[in-house]
Amino acid sequence: MLTASTAFLTPLLLGLAAAALIVGLAVYGSRRVLGRARQQAARLLDESRQDLDNQKRELLVAVEEKTLALEEEADQRERDLEARETALDARTRELERESGALQDRQDELGRRAAKIERAAREADEQRAAARADRDAARETLERVAGMTADQARAQILSSVEEEARREGALLARRIEDEARERAEREALHLVVQATQRLNLRGAVESTVSFIELPSDEMKGRIIGREGRNIRALEMATGIDLIVDDTPHAILISSFDPLRREVARVAIERLVEDGRIHPARIEEVVERVREEIDTLIEEEGNQAAFGLGISGLHARLARLVGRLKFGTSRGQNLLRHCVEVALLAGHMAEQVGARVDVTHRAGLLHEIGRVDETVSGHSVLASAELAAKYGEPAPVVDAIRSLHPDHDSRSLESILLKTANRMSDNRPGAHKDNLEIFIERLRRLETLAVKFDGVKRAYAVKAGKEIRVIVDTDTVPDNAVHKLSKEIARAIEKQLSYPGQIKVSVVRETRAVRFAV
Repeated sequence: MLTASTAFLTPLLLGLAAAALIVGLAVYGSRRVLGRARQQAARLLDESRQDLDNQKRELLVAVEEKTLALEEEADQRERDLEARETALDARTRELERESGALQDRQDELGRRAAKIERAAREADEQRAAARADRDAARETLERVAGMTADQARAQILSSVEEEARREGALLARRIEDEARERAEREALHLVVQATQRLNLRGAVESTVSFIELPSDEMKGRIIGREGRNIRALEMATGIDLIVDDTPHAILISSFDPLRREVARVAIERLVEDGRIHPARIEEVVERVREEIDTLIEEEGNQAAFGLGISGLHARLARLVGRLKFGTSRGQNLLRHCVEVALLAGHMAEQVGARVDVTHRAGLLHEIGRVDETVSGHSVLASAELAAKYGEPAPVVDAIRSLHPDHDSRSLESILLKTANRMSDNRPGAHKDNLEIFIERLRRLETLAVKFDGVKRAYAVKAGKEIRVIVDTDTVPDNAVHKLSKEIARAIEKQLSYPGQIKVSVVRETRAVRFAV
C-alpha cells in the first residue's frame, strides 16, 4: 500500500515542481520585460525633455533675432526720419533765401518799370514833336514841288516798277536762253551716252533660217526616197526647205518667223532622233506646235530677266516671246522692245527717274501687235493688256503715252517716247521692203483661206506659189480643179504682184488601221 501511495505522490510532486519552475520563469520574464519597458520609457522621457529643451532654445533664439530685427528696423526708420527732417530744414532755408531773392528782384523790376514808364512818356513827347516837324516839312515840300505826297509816291513807285520790269524781262530772257542751251546740251549728251551704251543692230531682211547638220549623209535622209520626207516637211510646216551644195547645212525659207521656228525645232529633233519618215515628221511637227507656247514663254521670260524685270504675268511673258516672231518695217519687234527698254532705262538712271517703270513699259509697248484678241491701235491695245494682267498704273500710263492723242507729263513717259523715237529713227533701224513683202504674202494666204473647205494656206517660194490644203470631207476630188481656178481668179482681181503665182490645191485621203 505504501508503494502505491509513493507511486501516486511522485508524479504529483514532479508536476508541482514543474509548475513552480514555470511560474518562476514567468515571473522572472515579466520582471525583465517590465525593466526593459521602464528603461525605454525613461529613455523616451529623456529624449522628449531634450527635444523640448531644444525647441525652447530655438524659440528663444528666434524671438531674440526677431527682437533684434525689429530694433534695427526701428533704428533705421528713426535715422530716415532724422535725415528727412534735416533735408526739410535745408529746403526750408533754401526757400527762405529764394523768397528773399525774389523780393529783391521784384523791387528791382518795379524800379525798372518806373524808369521805362518815364522813358515812354519822353518818347511820346519826342514822337509828337517829330510828327509836327514832319507835317511842317511835308507842307513845305508839297508847296515847293507842286504835288502831294501820295502823287510823289505813286510817281516814284511807277518809275521803279517799270525799271524792275525791264530788268526782270532781260534777266528772265537770259536765264531762259541759258537754260535752253544747257538742257539741249545735256539732252544731247544723255541721248548719245545711252546710244553708245547699247549694241544697236540694224534691220536685216531675212526670211531664211540656217540649220547645221552632223553630216552630208543626213541631207539624203531628210530628202527621203523620191523626196517624200521633204514634201512631208513642207506640207506639215508651210515652209520651203532648200537643200543645196552648202556642206553640213540646209536652209528653211518662209516669210513667217513662227513657221520657220516650228520647222527648225522639228528638224533638229528629227535629226537628233534619227527616225525620219512622213508619219514621224507629222508627229514631231504637231508636238512642236503644241509646245511652241512654252518655248515662246521661255523667250519672254529670258528677255524680262535680261532687263531685271520680275513678277511678269505668264500671259504677258508669252506675248513678249511672240514678239520674237514678229516684225515691223523689217525690224524684229522683240529686239526693238528690248532696245527701247534699255535706252529708256539708261536715260532714267541719269535723270533720277524710275528705271523699273521704263524697263517694263519699254518691253511691253508692242505686245498689242501680236495678240489676236484685241483690236484698235497697237499702243492702246498694249496698254489695255498690261493693265489687264496686273502691271502698275505708271507702266500703263507710260505705254499709253506713245499714242498721239494721249498726253502724259510723267518723266518716265517722256523718256519712253524719246527712246522709242531713237530706236525708230536711227540709221538702219527699218527696211520697208521686207514689211511690204510680208504684208503681200499674208494677204495672199488670207485670200485663199476665205474659200469654203480650205483648212490651211501657205505662201511659199517667195510668194511665187500658194499651197492650199483642203478638207477631204468638204471638197470632193472633182471640185479641186474648180477651187484652184477660183482662187487664181480672186488673186488676179484683188492683188497686184509681179510675174505669176502658182496655185496648188492639195486634197489628201488617208486610211489608217492598226494590226493587233
